[in-house]
Amino acid sequence: MTALRTLAFGEDSVWGTAWASASAGATLAALGAGPEVIVVSEVGLSDSAADPSGEWRLDGDGVALVVSPAGELVEVRAEGKDGIEGWHQLVRVSGRFGRGAGQHEHEVECLGLRSSWSDAVDLAKFASIRAVSAWFDPDEAYALTAFRPRKAKAHDGDAVAAAAITPDGAPAVEDPRLSTTYAGDGWPARAGLELWLASDPESDQHYPRRASGKAAGARAQTLAGDFELQAEPFRWHSRGREGAGMYVLARRQ
Repeated sequence: MTALRTLAFGEDSVWGTAWASASAGATLAALGAGPEVIVVSEVGLSDSAADPSGEWRLDGDGVALVVSPAGELVEVRAEGKDGIEGWHQLVRVSGRFGRGAGQHEHEVECLGLRSSWSDAVDLAKFASIRAVSAWFDPDEAYALTAFRPRKAKAHDGDAVAAAAITPDGAPAVEDPRLSTTYAGDGWPARAGLELWLASDPESDQHYPRRASGKAAGARAQTLAGDFELQAEPFRWHSRGREGAGMYVLARRQ
């Protein structure tokens, strides 16, 4: 069972995100092309009961997307926080979306990231959730999710879990950090990821993977149960590479 599943995907021309939780009562999707938001609605999310990390399908009015694994599943856990565990995975998303029958459709064939959190994660305990993702074609990605408890005053009270997916595997992240600069209206404008990897006992090297991101200009906002979701596609830079990604901020209402 899962408490929360999220999906983010995109490239220069199209982007999208989905949020599925028991508290929301439905899977919500926000999909767009460039700065334009095309779809913000409920969709159906189906998967294989025998293998939830297999293929996912999102279907709805004008939406037909297939989410296929493009890398190994990476298990993650928030250090010292019982119950905060789940997994991230690099995926390929294909299909189409549009406003409905007879309207222009946008073809999708791009990378993305999906995440799933165990049913031991009680979303009612959190004031906000930040789900930040970045991917670099063809086989590198970063994912960080920060759960802020209701009584926490700042980010130092967050329970944070992250993954660094590289061509050589997914080394454990022992110290994930997220910094966010907000615009005057409260939306994330810039962000930085700093993922300190677990050190190799046979090496004296200890270094982080860093990425800096900037909002791409599109925004989508909707309600998901007790949370208000703000989703923005981001452009990311890391070690001379450019990539796409998403910043989803869920605030309790």
